[in-house]
Amino acid sequence: MTRRHLIANALVALAFTALCGWLCTTVFAMLGNQADWSKTWEYRETLWRGWLVTLGIAFAALAGSIVCGLLFMLGQRSSLVVVRWTCRGFLEFVRDTPLLVHLLFGYFVIFAPLVSRPLGARGWDDKLIIGVLILSVFEGAYLGEILRGGVESIPRTQWESARAVGFSRLQVYRYVIFPQALRRVLPAMAGLFVSLIKDSSLLNVIGVTEYFYNTRNFISRSYAGLEGYVPLALGYLVLTLPVAWLAHWLEMRFRHET
Repeated sequence: MTRRHLIANALVALAFTALCGWLCTTVFAMLGNQADWSKTWEYRETLWRGWLVTLGIAFAALAGSIVCGLLFMLGQRSSLVVVRWTCRGFLEFVRDTPLLVHLLFGYFVIFAPLVSRPLGARGWDDKLIIGVLILSVFEGAYLGEILRGGVESIPRTQWESARAVGFSRLQVYRYVIFPQALRRVLPAMAGLFVSLIKDSSLLNVIGVTEYFYNTRNFISRSYAGLEGYVPLALGYLVLTLPVAWLAHWLEMRFRHET
């Protein structure tokens, strides 16, 4: 990088920093007299418990969406026409309807009448388990399409070469296709996982006491404004930024290896 580029980057960074600092200072100066941060401190345990629940939902739904995405991708590539078209129809239904509809219909109409009582008898939180399941299936449908696009972007010669050296179908996917496909779809997967973490806030509509649910209760009870929304934004940033940074690091590493 030349000296001119270094100076230009430094000037642009300083300009953005000054602009952001001015905006933050102006906003907090306008709202600072109205903010009472002692309210946030009083409800810190409630907010912390909600954030931990959101963290658990994120990890569980990430794992579940990966499993569902792989199954949907393999189902669409099945040699059985019935399996292939069933997966395609289900994916289109999931992708063409909002997550909020799936949560309300899936919980109150399908899952709650069937499994709420057995789960409650065992001491499990039925709302949390059902919410994670619905969220995993919903995001897994999008992940299945992303993986299918990545797998089908691999040239046919790669498949034929792998089969020529004696690889089974499972070995072809594991050692040849998936490593190449994941490099191509990693940015899209990272965006999907970040959206999954943010979409977990919608589980509050079925009564899951996650971070957004507890923050909303805190705001309504204490008549807080800035004191509730700032921790809410920061809490989700703490969850989403590591996912974005990890995906960027993996992308750079794969690029260098390639």
